Amino acid sequence: MHRNARYVRGVGLLEMVVGVALLTTIFVGLFGLLQLGTRLATDSKTRTSALALAQERVEYIRSLPYNSIGTVGGNPSGSLATTETITLNNTTYTRTTYIVYIDDPKDGSGAADSNGKPNDYKRIKVTVSWTGPRGIIRDTYIITDITPLGIET
Repeated sequence: MHRNARYVRGVGLLEMVVGVALLTTIFVGLFGLLQLGTRLATDSKTRTSALALAQERVEYIRSLPYNSIGTVGGNPSGSLATTETITLNNTTYTRTTYIVYIDDPKDGSGAADSNGKPNDYKRIKVTVSWTGPRGIIRDTYIITDITPLGIET
């Protein structure tokens, strides 16, 4: 037997347990970071798609003649659907269009309107909602105003 053999030792059980615990802690942290990054990327992609759907609807409405801008059964009345369901990138979105007349107080309101036209312009709000992680309903929206040509001086 070698003379210094009693000083040459392998890894003990306690050192092995501590090493495995440290490595496990590090890997669990890295896995959590990876999960968070994936979730943020997915949420960003979903929100961007929702904004694109809202913007698409607003641009379509802007291309219509002013008198045609309205929703089925709404005031103002028109041919636009109030609610639509759209599937994009394996996510189901609900797109809702709200259109209302606005009486601008700059020319008077109601009966005191200087040009006699209380419906000065239309305000459009397009909301897109979807079910996010853990069943949470998420939404985003765009609001814009559309004014007819020549009605206000």
